[in-house]
Amino acid sequence: MDVDLLRPGTVPISPDTILWFEFLLNPSLLQKHLSKSFPDPSPTDLIIKFMTINSDQKETEPKTIDVESNDVKSNGTNKWTHRNLALKILSLKVAAYLKWDLDVLEKKLPLPIQLTLLQDLFYITADVAVEIPTIPEFFMETASDQLLFTLVLYYRWHLRAIICRALSNKQPKQQLLHIPGTQESTYVPPGIVDDIIRKLETHIPNSVSALNDILQMIDIKPKVLSFDTFQMLTEDSTEIKQNWENMYLVNIDEFKCQIHYDLAMFHLLREDYQEAKRHIKQAKELYSNFNPAEKLMYCKVQKEFLDGCCLACEVPLEEVTLSLTQRLHASIKDQYTNILQILQADNIFREIPQVYRDNLELDVQGGLVNRKFVVARDLLLQIECLNLVRKILDDSIILGDYITEIKAAGTKGLDVLFWALDNVLDKATIMDKKRISRYFLYLVNTADIEGLASKLFNNSSYASLFDEAELTILQQATISDEVEIPDLLLHNDWGIPSVSFIQKARIEVFELEQKLIESYDSHVIHETLILLDGKHRMKPLYHVNGCWELPIPLQSVVMTLPRGFLQDYSYVLLAKSRELVTSKNFDGAIELLKVLDKELQEHVKSGGSLIFKLCKLVSWECLLVEIWKCFQAWPTTSVCDVQSMIVRSKQCLGALQASDQLIPRQEVIEYCTVFLLNIAEWEYLTSLEKRWNYTEFAAAISSVCQDIVKYKGTRKFPRDAWDMILTAFGPTRDQSQKRSSSGSNSGSSSSSRDVAASIALTLTRLREPMVLTVVISLLARLRNILRDESSLELHTQYLSLWPAGVPNANSYNIRHIGELLFQLLTQALKYYPCNVPWLRLMGDLNFVLNYYESAMRYYLEAIMIASDLFSQPIPRTQIDDLVYRRMIKCCAHLQCYTQAAVLCQFLEEVDYSLAFKMAASDQKSCVAADAMDAYYHCIWDTTILEYLIQLHTKRGEHHRKQLAIKVIGLLELNSNNNEEIQREAANIRKAKFLRALAKQYVY
Repeated sequence: MDVDLLRPGTVPISPDTILWFEFLLNPSLLQKHLSKSFPDPSPTDLIIKFMTINSDQKETEPKTIDVESNDVKSNGTNKWTHRNLALKILSLKVAAYLKWDLDVLEKKLPLPIQLTLLQDLFYITADVAVEIPTIPEFFMETASDQLLFTLVLYYRWHLRAIICRALSNKQPKQQLLHIPGTQESTYVPPGIVDDIIRKLETHIPNSVSALNDILQMIDIKPKVLSFDTFQMLTEDSTEIKQNWENMYLVNIDEFKCQIHYDLAMFHLLREDYQEAKRHIKQAKELYSNFNPAEKLMYCKVQKEFLDGCCLACEVPLEEVTLSLTQRLHASIKDQYTNILQILQADNIFREIPQVYRDNLELDVQGGLVNRKFVVARDLLLQIECLNLVRKILDDSIILGDYITEIKAAGTKGLDVLFWALDNVLDKATIMDKKRISRYFLYLVNTADIEGLASKLFNNSSYASLFDEAELTILQQATISDEVEIPDLLLHNDWGIPSVSFIQKARIEVFELEQKLIESYDSHVIHETLILLDGKHRMKPLYHVNGCWELPIPLQSVVMTLPRGFLQDYSYVLLAKSRELVTSKNFDGAIELLKVLDKELQEHVKSGGSLIFKLCKLVSWECLLVEIWKCFQAWPTTSVCDVQSMIVRSKQCLGALQASDQLIPRQEVIEYCTVFLLNIAEWEYLTSLEKRWNYTEFAAAISSVCQDIVKYKGTRKFPRDAWDMILTAFGPTRDQSQKRSSSGSNSGSSSSSRDVAASIALTLTRLREPMVLTVVISLLARLRNILRDESSLELHTQYLSLWPAGVPNANSYNIRHIGELLFQLLTQALKYYPCNVPWLRLMGDLNFVLNYYESAMRYYLEAIMIASDLFSQPIPRTQIDDLVYRRMIKCCAHLQCYTQAAVLCQFLEEVDYSLAFKMAASDQKSCVAADAMDAYYHCIWDTTILEYLIQLHTKRGEHHRKQLAIKVIGLLELNSNNNEEIQREAANIRKAKFLRALAKQYVY
């Protein structure tokens, strides 16, 4: 079991354990603890603990402390309790022990705790309570030594906090800190961190200006607060008295070097390179004056980072030997100066990663092809040969067209290859020479490079690489190279006149059609169609690709256009936009539709009503694609112009209700309606004429949402939504059924099927949280009524809004409704995974379907979110006894009886009979011994432990009996603690147990 070194009354206490309040009673213990080789808890963990105790626990002692009056005058509104102030001083003493090293504090402390620590420092040194980043205006020329130190530390931290946030790729994960030996975590939600950073951003100019002013101060003598500066309070203390004489003086150059470096890093982040260069240059000059043998007291700049900043800002470094990799990058930056010498040296030392050399080769090749720069004629071939040599020596797999390039260069290619090899041959090892000879033999046998074999055989340096058998092979290859080939075989001019190849028209048309199918560029499509327009095609354009299909309303209008370029252009762009939509390339689809709309606008005057009609249809298609894009990116709606889409959707639905206008096709109407529903345009939807199933259902749901927002769920709502669901999923009825409240005849079988289909489609497209909540509660209520079993009811928000019964309940398909609810919940949790009521409902749904392991997972996820990762008490308003009882039943069905027994304690009133039953059912535990130990230590109810002792005694289970006795002994040991501490201990045990369950069922 883990030992919490800082919280009493939770674990067996070791003689070496120091409890947090002992640091208050005996101040000498802090330095003794921190001076250990590996103090556990670490210094930063101590700071977190002192501050969280300070903020989380209620202060019981009424004693307050007045601040000293010999410094800055206090505002008189802040009175700290004795213990709170003592804990603040303890935190500051630990920070002083760490030499105020911001590198350590930024890495180990969450951002809010860093901020609080600085606020406490202001309070102690300046006797003023501040709310960072809004701090009073201080005059640094007249500020005391301790206040000047605090101001500089704050301004440096301010800039560094901005840098850390900008450079951090996994900031939310870094904010989850676990203190060794404890069971709780200090979790900072990303939103809080972002809010702090936003506030800090507004005050950046003040910190930059202040640090620059400090650098200009001439008579400054900086001092640093030491560990002994801070004086602990005693039980008789009535005021704060710090020993400012215990501050130590630091070198002014060291002080300014650190400030210059921090400013340079900030300006680099903001891409203000001139200011960054100025500061890094001065930091480098100051740093060069330091004695390397002496340990710096204030400056924490590392030479490697300083040199890196100098390189980034083009500040020259004296007497620095650059590595080959650095020289390579410098050469690339300097238009490939001395690049060949660098590669030759690397073939000997082999320092540069191969990927850099491959990229160099590709960059030069691309630059020459695109004519971006001019280099020596043979530079690319020389680089390729040097890279080939490096790969031969590394015994790497050789990919690329090296041999093709060498053969294409003729004798020049061989000369360059041997030039590249000559540089390394003298310094090559035996293994290197073996690899070179093996590769040359491979080339002689397979590559057929003219003159290679003779060049190897006649050069003594290379001939020495081969043995006698290999030399024989080279000699035979040399003879083959010298055999004369008849001139007739070297030329294709045999006196036969050449016949030019004449392409047939059908082949040309086919190639243009293929180009049309492959391209999604509107300009290329335009040019291709113009070329095709002059050809004699055998089949219509819309038969070119079988995948080009348009909705019937669109296709009928396009095919009514006069045969020609405009008809083909409209058909292809519409079809290709739909192709792009299927691949989720919504931006490309919208671009094609806008190009078509622009083209049609130019023909509106001359094309008459048909072109105008197609323009309207294309604009609606563009709106539909934008809605799809919005739904795809949900819940992020910033990728779309939502306000424009709202206006256009309303215009589209307005055209539907105006009988004298062109009517949008049904899919467009459905998506416009559900889009307005998701954007919370509920008032508009309720005013629509309810002639269509999809608008009627959207209006009914909108009415419910409006009333919830207005009346907070305290009144019954209109039955329209309820009646539509019953009509959609109820039994088929005859024509004589009564009309719904909207006046439409919803009784026919076909109408019922239409309503069911439209509602099912609408449900899959819902995104807005309130809308989802209403529909989920409606389906959950209907399922509860149809199941009619109180022990298997689903629980969620707003269930009481709906009726308590339905006629002819046996005629409904409860399985269909359950599947629809499951699908809707899955969809809702995809967009809002932290919704506790939905997670609980998903747990309930799995529970009633007998999926007990999945139910446990969702219940635990709901508890994790409700308790902020088990760091806060679980709110009873969200997780009540019913959830715990269902978790107990899940554990029982999964034969995890020990877990079920422990969960019985979570009930408002412990169910001892159920706990005893679960404990007795555990005949043979399948839980590992260490896990059993952990579970027993999570029991805080002595009655359950006493029963376990009797049970294990009766069964002869000695290990479990001793374990239960040990745990009950610990509880009795801590029985003298007050009620608050006992409650806190129970909460810790709860969190530990739930964390263990989460590891089993969630992670």
